[in-house]
Amino acid sequence: MKLQIENLDDLWYLSGVINRGDLVRTKTERRIKTKEDMARSKKGERRVFTLTVRVEKADFSSDSDTYRIAGVVEQGPEDLVSIGSHHTFNVEKGTTLKIIKERWSPMDLDRLREAEKAARRPKILVVVVDEGEATFGLIRESKIEYYELSRSIGGKYDIRGRRGRKMEFYRDTAKFLSEVLSRENISAIIIAGAGFEKENFRRFLSENYPGLAEKSVMENIGSHGRNGVNEVMRRPKTQKIIEEITSARDVRLVHELLTEIGKDSGLGIYGLKDIETAAGSGAIKKLLVCDNIFLKNRKKLEDLMYMVKSARGEVHLINHRGEAGRQLNSLGGAAALLRYPMHQYRNK
Repeated sequence: MKLQIENLDDLWYLSGVINRGDLVRTKTERRIKTKEDMARSKKGERRVFTLTVRVEKADFSSDSDTYRIAGVVEQGPEDLVSIGSHHTFNVEKGTTLKIIKERWSPMDLDRLREAEKAARRPKILVVVVDEGEATFGLIRESKIEYYELSRSIGGKYDIRGRRGRKMEFYRDTAKFLSEVLSRENISAIIIAGAGFEKENFRRFLSENYPGLAEKSVMENIGSHGRNGVNEVMRRPKTQKIIEEITSARDVRLVHELLTEIGKDSGLGIYGLKDIETAAGSGAIKKLLVCDNIFLKNRKKLEDLMYMVKSARGEVHLINHRGEAGRQLNSLGGAAALLRYPMHQYRNK
């Protein structure tokens, strides 16, 4: 497969496809020292060339927007690099690479197809507005990117100065929204907050940034900051807007799972043993697996996923670095929502 990385989400999808033992071929850059350079203590010349490595380790860090692939060199210009030496690729936006596998599994192909669909899907931008505080949540496939903006508004007795500073805060917030819209495919802006500031800010947009106002909807919430962003994603009104976005979907699915577990309804289970039993009975409606757990237990989980899909269930790989992934990892990294409680099935 030949793939081109277009954004951060592509890196996340790629991290679920490349395994130990795969061959990866791409261009790389190395500083090459000649004997003369070493004799004169020179740094050497940077050269760009194509290498193929047999993957030993791969690590995706959404914080640095880089996917590092380390392995043993199997093909490359032997005058520049030693066959059998170790090399690390830094895969990032704009990288083109080839992946060669002995076998492409259905899960690998499904993940690549999902990456193609995700590239065409619009994104949602949430902004939680308080007095002089704005928290932005860009809802990506791979994670939620948070940004904070804080400005000193001043005391309530400084009416004239306070109003001027508040207008400046609104302008800074609107400029940030405009900057994000200029580089991302944003379908809607959700302006949320616990008080009246969201209405005041929306009015400011209507008067000064009508283009932003047209893309925005309002949501009343009881939380602030990042908790407010996550509350917005769970709201029925906004679920329809963001139902296509993976990270938002992950939060909703894990929230639904924890609710069923909390109610002891029997419709939410976790632990591979119980999940395997439910899958064998065709009882799983939605299987949730953290991507890091999937990579550690790939063979076993691929068979389980195939069983669930064969019974017309859904399979969702969840980013372990996000809020939903952290909650799912606390349950062992795999869980399921059932069509019916297994204890009822056993009683029958």
